[in-house]
Amino acid sequence: MLSLRRFCGLFCALHLALCVGAFAADRAAVFEHPVTAATKAEIARSLAQVSNYQIVQGDFKQTKSIKKLNRDFVSTGTFSISKKSGVVWNTQKPFPSELTVSDSSITERSANGAVRTISTKDNPIFAEFSKVIKAMLFGNISELEANFKLFYEKSPSDYKDGFRVGLVPREPAMRKVIANIVMDVSSLLHRVVIIDGDGNPVIYEFSNQKVTE
Repeated sequence: MLSLRRFCGLFCALHLALCVGAFAADRAAVFEHPVTAATKAEIARSLAQVSNYQIVQGDFKQTKSIKKLNRDFVSTGTFSISKKSGVVWNTQKPFPSELTVSDSSITERSANGAVRTISTKDNPIFAEFSKVIKAMLFGNISELEANFKLFYEKSPSDYKDGFRVGLVPREPAMRKVIANIVMDVSSLLHRVVIIDGDGNPVIYEFSNQKVTE
C-alpha cells in the first residue's frame, strides 16, 4: 500500500515535472524562428534597446533544477555588469560569496575574505553565461553569432515590447555542457534559462535593475 509520505513525494515530483515541462515547451517555441538575413536587422534593432548602458545593476535569483533528485536549488544576490569592469555576482543566500568573471578567469571571494582564481574552463556554464549576458547587454551580435546559432521571436514574453532570443552552441563539445539558452528581454534583460547537457534547467531572474548611461 502506498504510504501518504510516498504519495506526497510522487505528487510533488510529478507536479515539478509538469511545471518544468510546460515552462520548457513555452520557451522552446523560439527555436522555430532561426535568425535569417531578413531578421538579422530586426534583432540588431531589438538589442540596441539594451546596449546603451555603461553599467547595469540589480538583484538576481538563480534556480537550478536537478531532475534526478526532483529538487530545486535556489540562490539570490546582486549583480553588476559593466562595459569596463566585467561581470560581478554577489551571492547573499544561501552562502555569501562574490564572483568576478573576466574572459579568461573567475575570481571568487568567500565570506571570510579568502580569494581564489579558477579558469573559466573549470566552470564553463557560468563563464559562458556571463559572456552571453555581457554580449547581449552591449549589443555584440557578432560575438553571439560566432559562438551560437541564433533564434529570435518578437513579443512572446511577459514584458512590454519584449522579445526572446534563443542560442544553441555551435561547438559539439559545448553542447555537451550547454544544450541551449533562452533569454527574455525588453529594454532590460529579465530572464535567462539555460538547459545543461543533462537536460537540467538553470533559471536566472533579474529584478530591481538600475542603469548608468
